[in-house]
Amino acid sequence: MKLVPFPIVTAVIILIWKDVLFGAMIAAALWWLTIPAIILSIVFFFMGLHRRDNWEHAAVILGIANLLLFIIFLLVQLPKQHCDADTMGKHYEKYHTEMEELHCYVKASVADSCGVMLEFSGNKIESFRVHGPLDDKYFGGRKKDVLQLKDSLMTVVGLTDEEFDGIHQRLKSMDCIGIRYSQTTPESISIMFRYVEFVLYSYNIYSRPMTDEEKHTAMKYPEFIPYNEYCTFEFEGGAIGPQSWGDEKDDYLNQHQPW
Repeated sequence: MKLVPFPIVTAVIILIWKDVLFGAMIAAALWWLTIPAIILSIVFFFMGLHRRDNWEHAAVILGIANLLLFIIFLLVQLPKQHCDADTMGKHYEKYHTEMEELHCYVKASVADSCGVMLEFSGNKIESFRVHGPLDDKYFGGRKKDVLQLKDSLMTVVGLTDEEFDGIHQRLKSMDCIGIRYSQTTPESISIMFRYVEFVLYSYNIYSRPMTDEEKHTAMKYPEFIPYNEYCTFEFEGGAIGPQSWGDEKDDYLNQHQPW
């Protein structure tokens, strides 16, 4: 019985690791289980330090494993659950060359007059949508549906397996999750950076300096923050929560002048 709380705590940490909001909601809904499990695992861990029998020895090992898992979560995963303009600016400075190279790679890979929206979650395809030369809307699928549609969607936009994998690997190398690109506007690409709860943060990358109209749009609309003549940060709110950068845009632009 001393070992029962430890796998419950492990499950809670893993749930929160995968999705902080969802994991926290599950943990809160099952508070009558999770709170006692956390308290008992701490108590049994310290009791097990005496190692009077094999069960207490096992409790110490499981406690250390959970502690290490939680520390790794705090150091590796938790920072990805936060994003602001400063974070995006630092990430852009680190990877702007790779972003430009990805833009060129996608432009050379997608067939004329076609477009692609591609999103990954780790090594899995989260969403894959395309439009063909005669289409004015994107079509495709999400998650499990993508596995059945992948080959046909790739054919529509002229992507080979090598090019598809090339896009994925380039995104992973710069710690980003997806792209949106259309040959109808080949001078720009949207590179999805990360989700925080329901909000998607993205970079809009241009292959040439933005026009006066594009600069005006970036300054006017609250979902955009211009970084320089080749890049804007985009805030895409979900069904609930904030829908724009809000006051953060003015605060950031007071410290950083894009041009």
